[in-house]
Amino acid sequence: MTSSLIERDLAVLWHPCSQMRDYRDFPPLPVVSAQGCRIHLADGRVILDAISSWWCKALGHAHPRLIAALEQQARAFEHVILANTTNEPIVRLCERLLAMANPPEPPEPPEPPEAKTGGATQQPVGCCVPCPSSAQNSIQRHFGKVFFADNGSTAVEIALKMALQAQAQRGQNRRTRFACLENGYHGETVGTLSVGDLGLYSDPYRALMFPALTIHNLPYRTGPDDPRWLDASAEWPAIQAQLDPLADELAAIIYEPVLQAAGGMRFYSPDLLARFRAWADAHGVYLIADEIASGFGRCGRMLAGQLGYGVQGTGYRSNNHNPPTAGFPTPYPVPRTHPDFLCLSKGLTAGVTPLSAVLTTNAVYDLFDADYSARKAFLHSNTYTGHALAIAVAHAVLDVFNEEDVLGHVATCGPFLHAGLRRLGDTRPYLHNFRACGMVAAVDLRQPDGSPLDPAWRTGYRVYQEAVRRGALLRPLGDTMYLFPPLNTQESDLQAMLDVLAGSLDAIFRP
Repeated sequence: MTSSLIERDLAVLWHPCSQMRDYRDFPPLPVVSAQGCRIHLADGRVILDAISSWWCKALGHAHPRLIAALEQQARAFEHVILANTTNEPIVRLCERLLAMANPPEPPEPPEPPEAKTGGATQQPVGCCVPCPSSAQNSIQRHFGKVFFADNGSTAVEIALKMALQAQAQRGQNRRTRFACLENGYHGETVGTLSVGDLGLYSDPYRALMFPALTIHNLPYRTGPDDPRWLDASAEWPAIQAQLDPLADELAAIIYEPVLQAAGGMRFYSPDLLARFRAWADAHGVYLIADEIASGFGRCGRMLAGQLGYGVQGTGYRSNNHNPPTAGFPTPYPVPRTHPDFLCLSKGLTAGVTPLSAVLTTNAVYDLFDADYSARKAFLHSNTYTGHALAIAVAHAVLDVFNEEDVLGHVATCGPFLHAGLRRLGDTRPYLHNFRACGMVAAVDLRQPDGSPLDPAWRTGYRVYQEAVRRGALLRPLGDTMYLFPPLNTQESDLQAMLDVLAGSLDAIFRP
């Protein structure tokens, strides 16, 4: 039956992000069920999902509370057009997301040491997702409105469109350009490809794309244990020199806070976000933060952009008012790094249903508030905007983060994952550039001297094939191997993933 299914699949189905010819020798895996971090196949094999199924399964597969929320909402209504209608769950989710994105203001920080220009101030960290009852106080601080869509690429497109239209409606008609980051990735639609920097995905579509400024010389770091994690001062002058010539033309700067996932699981200093905020404020430029992969606890905070203040580290126990500092860099004060537009997806529903959201400020919203005849309305629409089933699941996700202490688990198990991956390099000279933060860790496959491997060898792909044979889904990014497991994965399963990776590497690199 399995062989028959694969034959039928290859006859009719075009798989995403794949060279279909590869499937002739490495056929697709026939899935029959999934639970936690395990995927069950039709032939009886069990595969560990070490990449959270394209980074969205933040709470693993078939989390019972998420499934229960989905089923309960389906008995009421599954979807009603959101234009000219509302419902209690979607309003309450807006309140909860705004509360999450607007944490309480920290106390006034002390002056930083002279040698530092970025860092964090220690502050109490309470509930990781504030309850709706506290939302009204938070809403006034920065973010004020939520716009829903159904996938991450569309959320980014919405933010780009909002930024462009908002600039025009505040009289800044020259501001039509966007700046983005080297190695950045924001999706597969034409607009998102235009503000990305991965030619593998975008080169065939250049004729459709608009030009954007790509910022180079980023302050890449290995993670919170890097001595320069909180300081981007060395790289900033070169970055500012790239931005300044377009200061009067930029509508917005778009970035993935701290973690560039598709660009090779690269981390950069959170201090860069504060510097972007200061520069953008000085020049009337908006900031767009794409937290689709890095948000919802992946980097240890509910939002990766929040790593720019508070106690630095791999995670924070959500009910602990004295977060651990042992082993973390000394905290330094840093200004708020809020963007003007915040894009969420993936972890928002933990991969159970499609949903995305764009959070923005009341100041931006007010630029669109006018009589209909003024033609200032934001007339973007998606059929499944605010899909009721997805909204119900998102509520359940926030409940699980609060009540099951997901961030506390990341704080405990993240370092275990980091140390385990680093140990693999002790006897494997072809592993280079270890980096980690929160519940993600990555390493590059290289020559012993650090030079790249021949891309024609497709070494990462061969390690991936071997890993599947050994029982783990470890889909690489070129020659970058990474672990991006569900946030609630237990240490025993993390160790099993590390063991599969080690065995797979040895099988491919053995003399």
